[in-house]
Amino acid sequence: MNTEASQDQTVTETPGVRLRQARESLGLTQQTVAERLCLKVSTIRDIEEDNAQANLASTFHRGYIRSYAKLVHLPEDELLPILEKQAPVRAAKVAPMQSFSLGKKHKKRDGWLMSFTWLIVLVVLGLTGAWWWQNHQAQQAEIANMVDQSSAQLSQNGGQPVPLTDDNSDAIAPTDAPAPVANGQPVPLTNHSGSAITNSATTSSVPKTTSTEPVDTANTNTTMHQEGAASAAVSPSQVPQPGMPTGQPPLPTADAGVSGSASSVGALVMNFTADCWLQVVDATGKTLFSGIQKGGAVLNLAGKAPYKLTIGAPGALTISYQGNPVDLSKFIKANRVARLTVCVE
Repeated sequence: MNTEASQDQTVTETPGVRLRQARESLGLTQQTVAERLCLKVSTIRDIEEDNAQANLASTFHRGYIRSYAKLVHLPEDELLPILEKQAPVRAAKVAPMQSFSLGKKHKKRDGWLMSFTWLIVLVVLGLTGAWWWQNHQAQQAEIANMVDQSSAQLSQNGGQPVPLTDDNSDAIAPTDAPAPVANGQPVPLTNHSGSAITNSATTSSVPKTTSTEPVDTANTNTTMHQEGAASAAVSPSQVPQPGMPTGQPPLPTADAGVSGSASSVGALVMNFTADCWLQVVDATGKTLFSGIQKGGAVLNLAGKAPYKLTIGAPGALTISYQGNPVDLSKFIKANRVARLTVCVE
C-alpha cells in the first residue's frame, strides 16, 4: 500500500500538476495567468498538462515554467530537477553556414567573368589600333609613291611642270624679241605648231574709217612734220619698239592665250589653301599637271573632259568645274587620298 501511494505521489508531482495546484490555491484562472505572463491560454494549458510543443525550443519552455512558478510562488529549485528528468535538454541543431561559401563561389565566378570581359575589350582595342595603323602606313606610302613619281616626271621634263595646253588650240609661246621688219613690213610671227599670226589678224579688230573728201597733200605733209616733231618729246618708255608697226595694237601674248583657255568651256579651276600634291589627266590620257602646288596658288586647266584627279591632301584645295564647285567632303572626312573623275553631269 505504501509503495502504491508513493508511486501515485511521484506521478502527481509533475511540474504541470504542481503549477496547476498552486494556481487553484491562489484562485487564479488560466486566462488570468496568460494575461499576466503575456502568453496564450493554449500555452498555459500545455504547461499544466506537461505537453512540450514540438516547434517550441526547450529554452523557451523552461523560461515559461520559471515565470509561471514565480507568479504562483513556487520555488524554481523544486521544479527544474523534475523537469530535467521529464524532458532533458535537447541539443540544438546548427545548420552549416552555406551562405559564406556560396557568396565566395559567386564572387569567384564574377571575377572570372570580369577578367574575360576585360580581355575581350583589350583585344578589340588592339585590333582597332592595328587596323588604324595599317591604314595610316598605307596612306603615307601611297603619298610618298606619288611624290616620287612627280619628282621623276619633273626630272624628265627638266625641272619644269607639265605644260598647260589645250587640245583644241595651239599654245602661243611668249617672246620678248622685237618683230623683224622686212622691206618696211612686219614679218608674220609663228608659234611652235607653225601657225602664223599675221598683221592683218591683229588689225582686223580695229574698225576702218573711210572719207569721201579730197585729201590736201600740202596739209598732209605739214601734219606729218608736226607729228615727227611731237614724237621727239615722247618719253623713251612710250617710243614704239623697232620693227613694231605704228598705229597697230600689240600682238597677243601667252598670258592672254592661257586666260582665254581657262575661261573656255571645260575649264577646271583649283584654289590651294596649303601645299598639296596633284595630278590631272584628261580623257585622252594626257597629263595636264603633275606636281606640288604651294598654298595660295591658283591653277587653271583646260582639256578634254572627263578629268581624272588624284589629290594627296583633299582638304588643302577647292575645285570648281565650269563654275560649279566639286564636293570633296567625303575624302576630307575619310582623311585619305582622293581619286575622282570630274565630268559634265
